[in-house]
Amino acid sequence: GRTILQKLCYFAEASGVPLGFRFGMYHYGPFSVDVFRSVDSLLLDDVIKDASDDRDRSDYEPGDNWKLLIDSFGRDLDAYKAVLDTVAKMFSKLDPSQMELVSTIHYVHNSHREWSRMAPSKEEVVDSVLDIKKGKFEKEYIGDVYDILSEARLLREWEDAAMTA
Repeated sequence: GRTILQKLCYFAEASGVPLGFRFGMYHYGPFSVDVFRSVDSLLLDDVIKDASDDRDRSDYEPGDNWKLLIDSFGRDLDAYKAVLDTVAKMFSKLDPSQMELVSTIHYVHNSHREWSRMAPSKEEVVDSVLDIKKGKFEKEYIGDVYDILSEARLLREWEDAAMTA
């Protein structure tokens, strides 16, 4: 659906795939108007279709023209295939609520790192996420998810980041 697709694009971009989408914090974590508009274009061009009968939900699957798009960008995609496969495998099994929390933790961590030029502590990130999510998730659970992301090496230290000016 839309939420999962937003988060998969967020993590693809965070993993170095130059999609060109800009993300900001929104109700369900990082959100990009650019992704939202691109999805609408893909729907109109029948590259993807929404198989959901419920107007409040979406269930995307390939449309009739998906192969044309892949063929058009095949060489560009080949360079990022391994990263895209990893992102898809790692995150596509999470439900929207889990993706919301994982992406929010990642976004808060990276935003702090970029603003202050140093990695935040776990406590700073957990407290910020707790404040942003207004009690939607328990503090201990946020901390546990933070640890999982850290162990998976998805929360980079400032020195490890390839930051460009």
